Amino acid sequence: MKNSIAKFSGPVVAGLLLAGCAPERPVNVAPQVATADNMYVGAPTQPPPKDQKDVTPPPPGMLAQWWFIPGHWEWRGQWVWLAGHWRSRPHSGDVWLVGKWEKQGDVYVWQKGRWRSGSHDGEESNGSD
Repeated sequence: MKNSIAKFSGPVVAGLLLAGCAPERPVNVAPQVATADNMYVGAPTQPPPKDQKDVTPPPPGMLAQWWFIPGHWEWRGQWVWLAGHWRSRPHSGDVWLVGKWEKQGDVYVWQKGRWRSGSHDGEESNGSD
């Protein structure tokens, strides 16, 4: 009896441990087919909802080395809010140009945010500088 419990419990424990390693799926997201770039097939035809207000936590280090990237909506078969987060700057003085959804024909397409050297008025995010 003792051996049969040991044989059974090993795979069960391993399965439970590995189950915690799987990434969590967002709640209430319709299953979609993802491409190699993690883009979900089926572009949105309606604009995203209004942006939510992020609560900006303190930076994880010296402010000159970090920039707060604001949250944004992502399309995963329906709109899902991705909260903002701190990211270290590639170089001192770099600013983050926020991504945005642009209408192209009948669909909306995400234009990724990116780093830019120095400050350029009207283009940077609300990073805490």
